[in-house]
Amino acid sequence: ITLRLRRAAVTVGKVFHLHNRADDSCSRWGHGGDLRDGGVGHAIPGRAGAMISTDSLITEIKEVLDGTPPSRGEAMLHDMTELFLKNAERYSKEQLTVFDDVFHTIIEHVDRDALSELSRRLAACPTPPPALLRKLAAHPDLKISGVLLKEAVGLGDDEIAVIAAAASHIHLLAIASRDSIGELVTDALINRSDAEVMRKFVPNQRARVSHIGFVKLINAAKRDGSLTEIVASRTDLPDELKPFIGMLRQAGAPGAAAAG
Repeated sequence: ITLRLRRAAVTVGKVFHLHNRADDSCSRWGHGGDLRDGGVGHAIPGRAGAMISTDSLITEIKEVLDGTPPSRGEAMLHDMTELFLKNAERYSKEQLTVFDDVFHTIIEHVDRDALSELSRRLAACPTPPPALLRKLAAHPDLKISGVLLKEAVGLGDDEIAVIAAAASHIHLLAIASRDSIGELVTDALINRSDAEVMRKFVPNQRARVSHIGFVKLINAAKRDGSLTEIVASRTDLPDELKPFIGMLRQAGAPGAAAAG
């Protein structure tokens, strides 16, 4: 088994080692061969003219890892992560798709700690394997998804918004902790009607809020007075909405109830 694992690791390394030599159609890959098409199921010329298909590569990895201890998968995952991050910014869309397929195969054979470490390492990568990043960011285990929801630079606002639409309370809090948040994401967070989540991101001036988002925040403040001053503190609160938040502030002022 150890020999087969080493052979699979060597094969993966040969296929994915990028020499960064461009031709008219795509980048060239490998030791003694080029990757002419990174799509799954396409053949990749290998050493001595041997044809290596990505399907057969994935099958080989599965066969090697099936029934082995998680430590074997973790070793391959570590090597693959190192290999990917070394040239992450240079890969084409097609090449990223191949990495996606290989990573997805390997992570089925590792434990929670290995997935958590993978998330941590991918968080700062601007061009990660996209399907892999979405899978990890949507993971129900916060130890795996939390760092990506808070920090991943490779997640788009549309992807985060989709996750937020169905995420748990603790996952929403992680998203609300992001340093910079776009309107698509804050709209999704507001739509979850979670006051604690709103209190988390609304004070952050780098969290952009849409006009309809502000309307919904004011409506939420009617139900939860703790939001009133936070919403009022926003420097980008539209002028036409300021009278409404002003009325809420007046209604919540000391002595207002007695005066009424």
